[in-house]
Amino acid sequence: MTFIEERESFKGASFETAPVGDIVELKHEWARDMYGRRFERRNVLIGDESDRDPVKKEAYFQKAALFEKLLIDHPEWVAPFIDTDNTLVVDPDNLAAMDLYFKDGQQTQMYEWGHQMMQAIALEPLQNLGKGGQFLKSGHLDLRTLERFTFMPDGIGLRSRQHIYSNLLVQQALQTPGDTLNIVSLGSGASVPNIEASEKIEKETGKRINWKLFDLDPNALLHAEAMTSRAELSSHFDFGPQNTDPNLSRFTGRSYIEARHEDNESLDAVDALGLWEYLPPNDAKMFLKMMYRKLKPGAPMIVSNMLKSRPQPKYNMRAVGWPQLLMRNEQDLLDIVEAATIDTEQVTFTHSTDGVYVVMEIRKP
Repeated sequence: MTFIEERESFKGASFETAPVGDIVELKHEWARDMYGRRFERRNVLIGDESDRDPVKKEAYFQKAALFEKLLIDHPEWVAPFIDTDNTLVVDPDNLAAMDLYFKDGQQTQMYEWGHQMMQAIALEPLQNLGKGGQFLKSGHLDLRTLERFTFMPDGIGLRSRQHIYSNLLVQQALQTPGDTLNIVSLGSGASVPNIEASEKIEKETGKRINWKLFDLDPNALLHAEAMTSRAELSSHFDFGPQNTDPNLSRFTGRSYIEARHEDNESLDAVDALGLWEYLPPNDAKMFLKMMYRKLKPGAPMIVSNMLKSRPQPKYNMRAVGWPQLLMRNEQDLLDIVEAATIDTEQVTFTHSTDGVYVVMEIRKP
């Protein structure tokens, strides 16, 4: 089923919208792929800030669809990119990109944000509407940027995977003995999903999380520390080694490869929500094998991947200019799981109706 067909099929569902962050399960079933491999699939509807103005949401969807067609018709249009001097370069002929980054020939706040695309912190304002963008010069999102991050498919998709992730961790907390969960987060970035998960787990279960975060971007870790401090959580966040030189960023950053030193069967969950889709298949296989053994029995590894069938993929790559990632489908993901010698029956795919990402949960029996 294509995204458009799926989108049309859900119009007749009983639930058109839900409260922001709430998840309504539309379907949950066992399925098989073309090779007969069994796995579970969930289809869910997730309440999003964009639902508050369905007319504007549809207008943005149609506008992006129009630019998608123009991008297909004009393969010569160059995607925005970061130059060697850290300048965002936008092709003036690329009408889709110019609409995002310029207005009346002047650079917009989106242009300032675009300079962060190679950094982990770039996703934070799309995930953290209303509070995001504190790293920008103004310290907040202007109305034009806020609207785009609210209604663009990528913003909706990022928030959907964040809410799915939080929901999965709440369920894991309910099943975990004791009052503390030990979780490793790989490629954690600004940690917006980790903070949301902590808030929900503390509120709904009374438990707390010991987080160990792995990210190479010291500035993203510093931003994450500030946000976790403001959130006033009882959960603990380990941001990694610190610099002794006061002229450098406080945190050094650490590679996800260092997580190999975690004890086997010591973790209540492992996530790689934003990292997985950048790993080539063989690297993803080795990564999965490395971290799967760190899980306690019954614990999940949670990853996400942008879908090949997502709406407006050209707009993402050649209008926004998002750095190249590896879009996949369920079969591609099952290939990696099988190559890691893990039974695909331990896999559950969760799809939101926005169709941008799939969240894959791989449980250890």
